[in-house]
Amino acid sequence: MIGNVHTKLNSDFINLITETLKKRIPPNTSSEHLEDIINVLMDSLSRGEIYTSLNNKKPYIDLKRKGWPIDHIKALKASGWLKGDNSPIVLEDNLLSWRRWHEEMQGTIMDLKGKASLRPHQQHKANNAMNSRAYSTLDETQILAVEAIPNHNLILLSGGPGTGKTSTIVQMLLKVLSIDHDLKIGLGAPTGKAARRLEETIQKSIIHLDDHYKDRLSSVPCTTLHRWLQANEGVFRKNETTPIQLDVLVVDEMSMVDLSLMQGLLRALPKESQLILVGDPNQLPPVGNGAVWHKLHEDITLREFKNCSFQLNKVYRNRGDLAKLATSIKCNGIDLFFKELLSLEKSSSIQVIVSSKTKVPFEIIEKVTLHHMKLIELTNKTTPFLTSGEEVSINPKGLETASHLMNYLEELMVLCPRRYGPWSVDHIHKSILGATLNKGVMNWPAGTPVICGENQPEIKLANGDIGIVIGEKENKYLLFRLHSTKKQQDFNLIHPIRVKNLSPAFATTVHKAQGSEAGHVVFLWPDPINEKHPISTNLLQNSDYERKLIYTAITRAKSNLDLVICSDK
Repeated sequence: MIGNVHTKLNSDFINLITETLKKRIPPNTSSEHLEDIINVLMDSLSRGEIYTSLNNKKPYIDLKRKGWPIDHIKALKASGWLKGDNSPIVLEDNLLSWRRWHEEMQGTIMDLKGKASLRPHQQHKANNAMNSRAYSTLDETQILAVEAIPNHNLILLSGGPGTGKTSTIVQMLLKVLSIDHDLKIGLGAPTGKAARRLEETIQKSIIHLDDHYKDRLSSVPCTTLHRWLQANEGVFRKNETTPIQLDVLVVDEMSMVDLSLMQGLLRALPKESQLILVGDPNQLPPVGNGAVWHKLHEDITLREFKNCSFQLNKVYRNRGDLAKLATSIKCNGIDLFFKELLSLEKSSSIQVIVSSKTKVPFEIIEKVTLHHMKLIELTNKTTPFLTSGEEVSINPKGLETASHLMNYLEELMVLCPRRYGPWSVDHIHKSILGATLNKGVMNWPAGTPVICGENQPEIKLANGDIGIVIGEKENKYLLFRLHSTKKQQDFNLIHPIRVKNLSPAFATTVHKAQGSEAGHVVFLWPDPINEKHPISTNLLQNSDYERKLIYTAITRAKSNLDLVICSDK
């Protein structure tokens, strides 16, 4: 839950925290100001943010007392809750946080600094001469990032869509192999979708390489971080005593990596192993607590990694108005973004649809319905290739058909800022599935997209994996694209009863869409805008979070974007 919704639903829980703190660490002064501070900190945690900036003009929730933040900080200092190593709250650099999360974040940053201070164990073999032909496709910052390979055990590579992150990764790996062809290399990402996308973009980027290097990079394993860590029921089997046996690990989509996952990775990866972290700091923070990538890109922190941090700014992949709007919201904020949006030409690849939020606009329902009809057609073509045995599988003759189905599934993506309420994920699904929504997957029609909501390694499913309902009645199955280290097309057919947490996926939250792309994206924004007042902040009441939310949503689109905005006053 986000914003005010979270606060209203959890007021009893927040009151319990307040009373518990008062008993364990009695404040010198007791006031509603302290309750407000606890409420603000818990609201930040609900978005995965462990820090609350006091630079904001107002907090993102309703407060009991006025005078934020001056009067609240006075009360906090007077309470004694900031004094001593056992105090529950920390105020540092105008950032407010719970001490536990602050110390864990600081510890993680220190661990990363320690890794950055080491030189790769293969440095003595390094030959800094680089193929001039390879350099000809890179800009100055990309070249510096590649040249850092023999000198730094930690490399931070950041950039938005189309800035050449994948090209840089490939050249980094080629540099690694030029130093030692036998080094053990791994690729990872926080979700199955992100890992598969990383693998696919790497494979496309190495097509023109010499066979010697192409074959080597084609065999590099790419999977989720949870699988690298052998996560099972919240426990990482890979750790200090049973480390991940890699010399180099590249982690993509770092904006999705929370504090717990980063800590587990640093424990499991040998100190001498090289770690290359890649991502876009303008995207949303992770769902879990602790946005490590965003913390690393704060000015104060980033200065400590200046020798091993490389920020790509030049855009190579032109997406027309999509690229312009992404740059606008990243650099200029929400108000100018909506002003530019309202002034777009009708011929633009971005279509603006204005509608009342009491119902999902007909144009959107029509697009989703037509997409579903095509999916039904493709599932009907795939179903005859299902073969039974010890396990249900797809006949080799049907692999191409199944691949076409899964590719088409990813052509349209409908994104919502929240799960419930007007223009939410739930609202879309009720509009499409009607009464069958609450009857469960066995009642959903063939061709229904589904999303897995829990890691289930025993059936090779990860949280966020997208699949589709195939078959009818007792022969109904879920088809997923199997993510494995094998470089071949593979699919996973699972009986619905085996999946613990499953939802329809005609629409998803923006968070769930991170790490994926679609040719056509529909984004519903249920806050009213107009030319005089481009944006009201009733939705999330956090302009920075809203900016990252919109940026993340529109950068999922490869070619077309429909932005649905509310006309209600």
